[in-house]
Amino acid sequence: MCEIQNWLRDNEVLTVGELRYRRKGGKKFPRPQLNAWYTWPDKTLYDILTRQEYLGHTITAKTYKVSYKSKKTRKNPEDKRYFFPNTHEALIDEETFALAQKRIATRHRPTKSDEIDLFSGLLFCGDCGYKMYLQKGTGTPERKHAYTCGNYRNRARNDFLCTTHYIRKTVLKELVLADLQRVLAYVKEHEQEFVRTAADYGEQAAKKALAQQKKELDKADKRLLELNVLFRKLYEDMALGRLSNEQFALLTSGYEDEKAALTKRAAELRQEIDTAAERGADVKRFVALVRRYSEISELTYENVHEFIDRILVHELDRETNTRKIEIFYSFVGKVDSGDEPTESISYFRQIGTDVKSFAV
Repeated sequence: MCEIQNWLRDNEVLTVGELRYRRKGGKKFPRPQLNAWYTWPDKTLYDILTRQEYLGHTITAKTYKVSYKSKKTRKNPEDKRYFFPNTHEALIDEETFALAQKRIATRHRPTKSDEIDLFSGLLFCGDCGYKMYLQKGTGTPERKHAYTCGNYRNRARNDFLCTTHYIRKTVLKELVLADLQRVLAYVKEHEQEFVRTAADYGEQAAKKALAQQKKELDKADKRLLELNVLFRKLYEDMALGRLSNEQFALLTSGYEDEKAALTKRAAELRQEIDTAAERGADVKRFVALVRRYSEISELTYENVHEFIDRILVHELDRETNTRKIEIFYSFVGKVDSGDEPTESISYFRQIGTDVKSFAV
């Protein structure tokens, strides 16, 4: 965000408020000083980067008024907004917008040396799901940098105790680069086969998820009917004098919370079922991404975050001295080319022997 702000300031791009003042002479707030004409606020830039209207869509009912007597407004949840796709010409493509949302959602705070880690926001523990932390000392060479499980690192404060999941950064970089090169070569040489296989896998995964969601929705609807019957019976008992108001409130308090939670979950499930087809693997977008690169000889923050959705690091198997790394690619998840898993062998000083890490 700071780089965007610096670029706007260096290229003397006027802020929204200053541009409005020069065009119409009106202003919502006091006019900024001369040196602040090109200083864009963070909130304005975040709003621009997340607006789906720039994709060609229209979204209404984003806010609502608390009362007709008040000018105060509140934000509507997404399920209460109205979405109209493809109503006007898009200013940006889907791939760039999706990458921007991923960058915004990924917390990438610079280190004390003003660097952002290569795998920031992508590394997670394969057992507990917690994010992995980078360990590096001031002035230490990169070959000594390593990642560990965040739960293990914060074990003094967490109830759940995980293991270290220690892995060197150089080992992970070598493994990811080799696997990324394997995927690019496979997609380029067998594009039609990859599209067919990935589409079949995405369809099967969507059907499985859809069946589970429908089962959960049926269960929630059945329970809601039961709660309605219970409410009606309790209300009749109170109306006929069999229950006092205090007893009715006591008996229905827990039911009201359960009913509210079930109603919310049922609405979420219906929305997920309605958009099940959109959750499939977007193979064409991944193929288009591959076509943009002739080859990748070095990992950068941009190509890593473009191609990879997340990486799971599993604990070292002390019996076989092997470690499994799961790499999930953007839009398609895992990519199986039929080859042997990508491997990397390195010396593990803690146990005094070589360890084989492999990506699947």
